[in-house]
Amino acid sequence: MTAIAVLGWDALVSDPDGLDLRDGVWHDDGPDLPVELAHVTPRRALVPVLCRGAGLVRVLWAYMGTETVGEAVWSLSQAEGSKPENVGFLDLTTGEYWCRTVDEHLPDIRAWAEGRNAAGERIEVVIWNDLKPNFERKARRELGAENAIAYLKNLRPEFKDHARQYLEMLPRHIDTAIIDAIRGAWKEIW
Repeated sequence: MTAIAVLGWDALVSDPDGLDLRDGVWHDDGPDLPVELAHVTPRRALVPVLCRGAGLVRVLWAYMGTETVGEAVWSLSQAEGSKPENVGFLDLTTGEYWCRTVDEHLPDIRAWAEGRNAAGERIEVVIWNDLKPNFERKARRELGAENAIAYLKNLRPEFKDHARQYLEMLPRHIDTAIIDAIRGAWKEIW
């Protein structure tokens, strides 16, 4: 069985929704990665994704309960409601990887995993949600706190409640400029 770690920074941490985790424990000492609320889902929720130029956030990690990398990628893609090509991975043994968003941070992910292994963990492969930022295309606005707040305020009622529920499930320590601004304007938005 390959030891596979999954990185997390979104509502999946609070609600694994079928994600095949080994023991269900999320550790809060993951790598620092550029995360921002920059992806609009088909149901119009704003979700955090890896985003070039975003501030670094300490993400969480957990062990997958799958036997193979293919099963782990499939499990994460299904739990995220996405496709397998939207899951990034880094194999520490072979050096193979797939990353469409912030490949310049692959050395950081490798260094983090090697550091965890030196501390007694056993991580051979790391996987993560690799959805691309799409806020500017979907919302037709530049990505920023003010525009994200305006986007949420103007959602139709059938989408607005879902977007609020999603944001309420984000891990509390995932603080980004946009998430912090939304939390500060919470009563104004909803």
